[in-house]
Amino acid sequence: MKAHFLAVVLSTTLVGAGASAAQEVTYRVTVAGTWTAASHPHEYPDDAHFSWLTGATHDEDYRLFEAGGIATPGLEALAEVGELSPYDAQIEAAIGRGSAGALFQARPIERMPGTTTFEVTVDERHPLVSLVTMIAPSPDWFTGVADIRLLENGAWIAEKTLPLEAWDAGTDSGATFRSPDADTMPRGPVGRIDTAHFTVKSNPVPVGTVTFKRL
Repeated sequence: MKAHFLAVVLSTTLVGAGASAAQEVTYRVTVAGTWTAASHPHEYPDDAHFSWLTGATHDEDYRLFEAGGIATPGLEALAEVGELSPYDAQIEAAIGRGSAGALFQARPIERMPGTTTFEVTVDERHPLVSLVTMIAPSPDWFTGVADIRLLENGAWIAEKTLPLEAWDAGTDSGATFRSPDADTMPRGPVGRIDTAHFTVKSNPVPVGTVTFKRL
């Protein structure tokens, strides 16, 4: 199943009547980390943070990550140690092929709760946005959104907010935030984490939100 079918929209606002899709549109993106000891009490680490964030604008042919897929080297490095490389090279290669429009990166959220804000520019050829950041410390856990469409029915969305859920990259078998390295061989599929670290009474609790606001 493609990850963009799994995203749960908290709120969406469409551009007003009469608006049309512009050649290029810029959005302010705000990632808010809400992952705290109060919201996620199980083994909560005292140095909880999100790593540097990376992402891309793209079309339907590109996937930054996908539920049930196998992690790329870029996702593995980002999810395990917070490294932006080789994800940057993967995205740049997609730009060269024409399936991605732009690579973007943003500063980490070093303390929880907290936010990081940046801008991205999309166009009619690349109306989708995907982004990822490491849940740190952790074995290979990350959060982000995939294939978020900002152009709907010929109109650019004015504002959209989505939850950030906890994902497992399937590359490390560690079961706690500070587990030693334990490469998963063969790699497992990328999937949501349903352990007590990110659920309360078996119900998943998002670690944050991401908001796209048209400028």
